[in-house]
Amino acid sequence: MLQQTAVKAMACHGELEGYLRSWMSLRDDFHGAVHGSQTGTQIQNTMDHAHTSGVQLARTLQDIIDALKDTGNRIDTTDLENAARMQRAVELGTNNTVDTGSWQ
Repeated sequence: MLQQTAVKAMACHGELEGYLRSWMSLRDDFHGAVHGSQTGTQIQNTMDHAHTSGVQLARTLQDIIDALKDTGNRIDTTDLENAARMQRAVELGTNNTVDTGSWQ
């Protein structure tokens, strides 16, 4: 489940990065149209601030993706280890009981 969530989040992250690239392209287009005016400076500053916020969001989203993937990998490994322990315990048990002494 965590791995699937990480994959979906990676798709969103890729989409965000695409929008950020488009944003910078638009910023450059606007720069030529309003260069030299006070309004142009305000537009550029606002667009720069929005881009910076978007980049920070992308970094945070990447941190979340990394945490989901790492946790998912640890859970998968733990599940496999516990399943193997359970199988060993059942094999070592008698009268359909589980020998938990082998878990240490």
